[in-house]
Amino acid sequence: MKLKKELIFLKNNEYSIPKSSNVENLIEQMLDKIGSVDGELRDDLIYTTFSNWILNDYLSVNVLQRLLDTILDEQHLFYGIGQSNSDSVFTRSFSMLLIPLILMADQKKNFLHDKDILEIKEKIIRYLQCEKDLRGYVPEKGWAHALAHAADALNELAKYDLPIAEKQQILDVIKSVISTKTINYTNLEDERLITAVITILKKNTFNIELLESWVNSFTDWEKTEIWHEEYKIISNVKNFLGSLYFRLEQEANQKYVAEIVKDKLIKMMKAYT
Repeated sequence: MKLKKELIFLKNNEYSIPKSSNVENLIEQMLDKIGSVDGELRDDLIYTTFSNWILNDYLSVNVLQRLLDTILDEQHLFYGIGQSNSDSVFTRSFSMLLIPLILMADQKKNFLHDKDILEIKEKIIRYLQCEKDLRGYVPEKGWAHALAHAADALNELAKYDLPIAEKQQILDVIKSVISTKTINYTNLEDERLITAVITILKKNTFNIELLESWVNSFTDWEKTEIWHEEYKIISNVKNFLGSLYFRLEQEANQKYVAEIVKDKLIKMMKAYT
């Protein structure tokens, strides 16, 4: 494949862009194949090339803005949304993975407007509300890891000066995706989401009643005796709250919140032990 050979050449040359290259044409080809089932092409070449170009300031602000507009559209971030066990997840997930890179570039260059940041937030939340394919590693095709990639985007988004209500929406969608009966998370998705939570808490002064209400909401799911489903959500919530507690314990100004999380986890698990 011509694209793969060209990207391998770039990788072997420290991703420097030859003067003879048509960068925008190459970006278009990379976006066209961003959801390839060839894990090497998708992850090791296309994503890694984008990462190096964006973080090393190889792309202009105009190119970054057009790139953002494309990955947020219905043919990328929302391509095949709602499908499960489908290869369309790779297009969605790896479009998502470019969002934190662009946000990191914006934190240096300040080219996005407030309305752009709010649009990104709204689309990430919509994506998480609609995504049904939560697989981590897919044999023979590589990482899908949609939730982990979205968590990385939320973490970068959380670094912006969004109103408390907007940050609350991020916390609420994190609670929602953790509280699922369809899958048991086993690929550290919870840790990536907790990183976003920590960023929010360190940057904002939340009313303690709001935080306590959010922590308590983790046990608000509809309980049943369909145990093969119940154990998934119990495990997901237990792992998330346990990890959140230990991460908060390491933060000098979050000890009180850590105690709220610990108390909730202890009370929750008394019902199952």
